[in-house]
Amino acid sequence: YMLFPSMAAFGLLLSGTPHPPLAVRVRPTMSLDPADWKLLSRRDQVDGALTLAAAEAGTEAQVVTVTIPRSDDAPSLGLLLDEIATSGDAGIVAVEGLVEGGNGEKATAPLLPGDALVAAAEEGKPTTGVSLEGLPFDSVVERLSSLSSAVGVVVSVKRLVRKPRATVTVRFPEAEGREDARMTLYQGANLRRAMLSSGVALNDPLARRFDAGARA
Repeated sequence: YMLFPSMAAFGLLLSGTPHPPLAVRVRPTMSLDPADWKLLSRRDQVDGALTLAAAEAGTEAQVVTVTIPRSDDAPSLGLLLDEIATSGDAGIVAVEGLVEGGNGEKATAPLLPGDALVAAAEEGKPTTGVSLEGLPFDSVVERLSSLSSAVGVVVSVKRLVRKPRATVTVRFPEAEGREDARMTLYQGANLRRAMLSSGVALNDPLARRFDAGARA
């Protein structure tokens, strides 16, 4: 069979020549739809902590950390928050927007609609850190209020971004009379596993194989 990538979003090995990955622009989804997220329980957490993850295979959650300046004269974070999902003690609180002229606009990096809050701490004092991940709105506000409003706050969010992908066409020998197979692969995907799951036979059953290992 032969492989033909129609979009080289990441490096592929073709004809024995490695092709380096191309520069890919990561696109945030900027979505406030709770269906784009899923909450997972962590077995290593005895307190029942939850972690946020992307719900779809084509997206991933990236952690973005920014510092928002604050002072006695301007103690507000300057963020418009929205509880996009809640169920009992669990929830998802995301940035809906920024207060015009507020401290949120002065963050060290832009915060975007759909960014889900996961942690916060006083600037320069990591021991004051509080977890915001998987919590409902009231709990998030309560924990943010425990931080001093006279100093900057380091805020971590999870941002949904689309994974780089490539569409690969598999062409078979004409003698087999098989139609081309098309697959969409995301960055980091295992090519062999994807071909097997798509029903592509990788080994000729009539050919001798030499990958069984040496006999003792």
